[in-house]
This record gives sequence, structure tokens and C-alpha cells, in this order.
Amino acid sequence: MGIFDGYFLVSDFDGTLIDRNSQVSDENVRAVQSFIAEGGRFSGATGRTELNVVPYIGDLPLSSPWILYNGAAIYDWGKQKFIHRALLDGPLSQAFIRKVMARFPAINVQVFPGGPFYQVNPTAAPDPVAIKEGQHFEEKPLEEIPAAWLKVIFYSRQGENLDAIKTMLDEDPLNPHAHSMRSAQHYFEFTAAGVNKGSALRRLKEILEPKARCVVAIGDYFNDIEMLQEADIPAAPESALPEVRELARIVTACHTQSAIADLLQKLEDEIRAGRTEIP
Repeated sequence: MGIFDGYFLVSDFDGTLIDRNSQVSDENVRAVQSFIAEGGRFSGATGRTELNVVPYIGDLPLSSPWILYNGAAIYDWGKQKFIHRALLDGPLSQAFIRKVMARFPAINVQVFPGGPFYQVNPTAAPDPVAIKEGQHFEEKPLEEIPAAWLKVIFYSRQGENLDAIKTMLDEDPLNPHAHSMRSAQHYFEFTAAGVNKGSALRRLKEILEPKARCVVAIGDYFNDIEMLQEADIPAAPESALPEVRELARIVTACHTQSAIADLLQKLEDEIRAGRTEIP
């Protein structure tokens, strides 16, 4: 038996697992490899698509399913397919997007049906992060996008625009059917009602075989809160938002200093000292 038998670690991606160069550090890779060799299982939880994760993980093992699309999907890397999807109400989502584009003609709108995502507003500039990272996306009119949607993102450098879109959603018929969040400083997005990283982690715990005896989750932003609340041991890097750090039982080094390696060392120290017990 390994020291991490029964432990399941789920890590946020941007701002937690990857560094400022959008790469998983060698220290994190080695720490995760050792964690798995000692009986642990490792997963990620991100708003990214399956196509926009792989270029940044290096030699990180993908031996367990990951939470993608901020909880709207769970993806099995070995089978290369989704094992869970939570879909948006298509007609209501499309109607809301059209209202937003009419009010904010320059807003960048992204629709995620799985695979490449679509930037749908022809009067908006592309998302510069997607351009910089070479993410897999296409520009396509809203009516030509496949019907099954996992999430929608609005990107704007002006926070007041995103605040206004949130207010619009609060008053829209879509609102009871959607869960909205600020997933980063310049991004506002929505998934189906009740869908977030926490709900996906709950689902993942149900389908894992063998069952996890102790779930550890680490994240840094608002969209990680429900996931940390679902974990047995919540953690956050010291660079996390204060609201997220307050939830953490373990605070690690900054994401630029291999937060996951630091977390696993702290966890091992707790186990060896007898300070961590699992059911």
C-alpha cells in the first residue's frame, strides 16, 4: 500500500496547476507522478475544453477523468470521450446571446458545444488570450453552431459591461435555467442551472471505481468555491482570491512556485505526522 492510497486530488488549471508561462512545472509533474505511484489519483478541473488542455500539460499523467467546461462535462482521456455532459437550454441561451450582442455590439461571445469553441459575434474582436495560446476555436454565426451547448462565455476588458450582462441575465427567462459565474477578471460565463465544478466533482465521486476515501481539491478563483466546498480537504495557493483562501484548510505556495508539489508535500507531512485521517 502507498501512503496516498484512497486519496483523490482535483486541481484547478489556470492560476493553480500551471505557471505564468501556461505550463505545468517539472516539479508539479514529478510530484503528481509520485502521488500516483503511492496510490493516489489525480484529476483536473477547468473551464477549458479538452482540446485546450493538452498543449499545456507536458508529461502530466492523464490517468483519471477530468472536469471540463467549468463542470459542464467530465472527460475520460483514455477513452477520449465525455462520460458526463450537462447541456444548456439552447433556445433560451441563443435568445439571451442575441439580446446581449444587440446591447453590446463589440462584446466577444464564445459558445462551447464540445471540441473547438465558436466566437459568434462578427462585430467583436477575437479573445486575445485564445489568440495568444493558439486555442482551438472558429468564427461562426450563432445559427450555424451545433445545438448541444455546454457553456457560453462573454469576454470584455470593461468590467462594467460584464456586470451589466449579469444584471440582464438576472432578469431574463434564461436565469432559472442557468448558473453564472466570473471565471476570470475579464470573463463572465454561464452553464446549465446547478452546474459548476462542485456539482461535477460530486458526480465524479459517484462514478469513480474504486471510490475515493478522501478528496482533496485546490483552486484559486470564484469558480472554484463550490469544488472546495465539496472536498474533504480544501486547499488554495497563496495567490488565490481572499474569499477562496478563507475556505482552504491548506494554503500552498503561489501557482508560479509549483503549488501542487507544495500541496502534496504538505499533505504527506500531515499523513506521516498522523494529523490527517480519512474515513
